[in-house]
Amino acid sequence: MPHINDRVILRAWRHRGETGRIHYMAAKAGGGERHLYVDEGNALSTVLEGHLLAIGYTGPASDSADDE
Repeated sequence: MPHINDRVILRAWRHRGETGRIHYMAAKAGGGERHLYVDEGNALSTVLEGHLLAIGYTGPASDSADDE
């Protein structure tokens, strides 16, 4: 089984007022990034949720205008 040395998921977050979905930036193989999202119940959602909880992220601040 091949081993991927590079980070694939660069960052993840939730949008204000949106439930059941996690947005994330993924590195493209040829360079650059792509904005994607995953819905609750998906295996990737479970992995991202665990990582977000581990760093203490609970969602966007309700008073911040620049949250994604």
